[in-house]
Amino acid sequence: MYSFIYYKRKMLKNQCLDGLRCFSVNFKYTVHKTIIFRYLFRELITPFFLGLSVFIFILIMSQILRLNELIIVYGVGIGTVLRLMFYLLIGFLAISIPIALLFSVLMVFGRLSSDSEITALKASGFSILQLAMPVLLFSVIVFIFCLYLTLYLEPWGGINYRRVIFEIGQSKATVGIKEGVFNDDFFGLVLYTDKLNPKEKTLEHVFLYDKRDKEKPIAVVAEKGALISSPDLPNIFLVLSKGNIHSTPQNADSIQKISFDRYTINLALSAMMRVDTREKRGSELFIEGFQQEIAKAKKEKKFARARMLESEYYKKYSVAFVNIIFAVLGIALGIRPTRAVKSFSFVFTLLLVGVYWLLYMNAQRVAVLGTLPASVSMWVPNILYAAIAGYLIFRANRR
Repeated sequence: MYSFIYYKRKMLKNQCLDGLRCFSVNFKYTVHKTIIFRYLFRELITPFFLGLSVFIFILIMSQILRLNELIIVYGVGIGTVLRLMFYLLIGFLAISIPIALLFSVLMVFGRLSSDSEITALKASGFSILQLAMPVLLFSVIVFIFCLYLTLYLEPWGGINYRRVIFEIGQSKATVGIKEGVFNDDFFGLVLYTDKLNPKEKTLEHVFLYDKRDKEKPIAVVAEKGALISSPDLPNIFLVLSKGNIHSTPQNADSIQKISFDRYTINLALSAMMRVDTREKRGSELFIEGFQQEIAKAKKEKKFARARMLESEYYKKYSVAFVNIIFAVLGIALGIRPTRAVKSFSFVFTLLLVGVYWLLYMNAQRVAVLGTLPASVSMWVPNILYAAIAGYLIFRANRR
């Protein structure tokens, strides 16, 4: 009996020691896992904001000449130009954030792979899926912000950008007019001029198409034109000289032609400043207004506009969700055992994003043409990239 009790005590003692040893190992592994998690999460932040700054700078530079022209040629104040730049920046963020995220993941995992840290972590018991957790958490945070950006901040920025442009137009009416180009957003009109004098606000050889009256649109051709505007006037007036007015009344088989020596058009700036009085663009619609505008377009039998609005609606969600797909794709490509990933992260990012946006533009075109429903077409690029990312990460995890 004594020997049996001694044996049981010894066995329980050994089990207790084994349990403490297992607990110690598990505790150390949990601590190490937390440290690695924080380490990878922190490593993503710096290249993300660095890449975001670079890509925003590139996009802003595409508009900087136009903004400088507002200051130098039209005398617009620097404060107003900075406001325009801020609203442009909000619009550029939705494009720049996914690019910056892909760049940061490629950069971090490319460095870890080239420095053999991935190999060391695998040898310590970490799988690729475990290493992907901090990246996925980071991408989810970015996804939530990007979704809020596309649904609310981007329309707010678009509306305010147009308001600033109209405020500039109230005192600088020639802003936005380009010689030899059909200006299709000139206070709701289509305007073409061969020659423009910004200082005197005069135009030569003018073509104007006015469809504000939907029942009787008119086309005007004139030899000369002049814009009359002032900060004290609520509207801008376009005075045309020596020309003709061509109009086709609704349900009429004939074309009316009226010659004039002087013809004045009220551009009704005060009415256009109110966003609710004109046809809204998709980029200026908050998420709550999309269904109303789509239903309105279908009721008026503007099916092309309805399809365009539907594509814009689904675009807001798919562009935000692509952050998670780019994060997984960046992991799969970054852990490849080559230094080229680290060295050419910027090039890889531009290549992958270029192909993605090419697919995206074609998907939007298909949606607008009505070949596929927008709810399907706008998600096709995401589905293709998600399938590629899933396949690559599955192969990397098996190695």
